[in-house]
Amino acid sequence: MLETIVVGNVGSVRFARAGETSVLNVSVASSRKINEREYTDWISAKLWGTRGEKLRERISVGMKILIRGRPEAKGFQKGDGTVSGELVVHINDLEFLNSRPKLSQAEQLPLEAPPASKPKKRKSAAG
Repeated sequence: MLETIVVGNVGSVRFARAGETSVLNVSVASSRKINEREYTDWISAKLWGTRGEKLRERISVGMKILIRGRPEAKGFQKGDGTVSGELVVHINDLEFLNSRPKLSQAEQLPLEAPPASKPKKRKSAAG
């Protein structure tokens, strides 16, 4: 399996739904320094399905994150006719690296309902 790890700051967050499929699109800026010059690489990251739905309210511009996932190189033609490319990472794991904002009471609730408890047995009136 090919895996890419990216550490950087969130530049934009978009949520889209195509029919029953949903995707969270996050652009991540990752900086590197060569000699005295700093370069910024932009990576497009995608988180599919319910995981993306659950995280869309928790990810915001400027947050520092670490993502791990499957890389995909994509080429496209710009409006002016030139050809360009981008690196897309399909996220398997995402970690928040800076302190997370305080969660509201609603966000602190579990994401899934707890398992149903068994009904208690009633004693019969005869016994």
